[in-house]
Amino acid sequence: MLPANAAGIENDWSSVKHICRVTRFRQGKKNGQWKEPETEVVYLIARFPDGEASPEALLSANRGHWGIEIMHRNKDVILGEDGYTNRSDDAPRNIFSLIGFALKILKSVSPSPTRAIEQFQDDRNKALRLFAG
Repeated sequence: MLPANAAGIENDWSSVKHICRVTRFRQGKKNGQWKEPETEVVYLIARFPDGEASPEALLSANRGHWGIEIMHRNKDVILGEDGYTNRSDDAPRNIFSLIGFALKILKSVSPSPTRAIEQFQDDRNKALRLFAG
């Protein structure tokens, strides 16, 4: 971990106090088969109070961030919530509610929202039948 001034960005980005390089290793499964291991190098930037920026604290904050992000994955990745530009009045709250409702419908069809969307694409009347009861 380096202080931000060691990276030469203190004039351009004065709020950054710490920079950390993290090498991540992961290996996933697809259809029950292990995929090739992947390595990724990422850089974390932070502003911790003086004396509190240990490597453990930085990694803990990073894990906490991704713990929140994973809860919103379906909304962000599958339903594109981050790309919405509705910022007026109650629009963000309304969109948030509608997306949550849509996700609940998708999960009632399949544990995988992506598979549920595929089912609706194959049979467009399926959604109507859900509401018709």
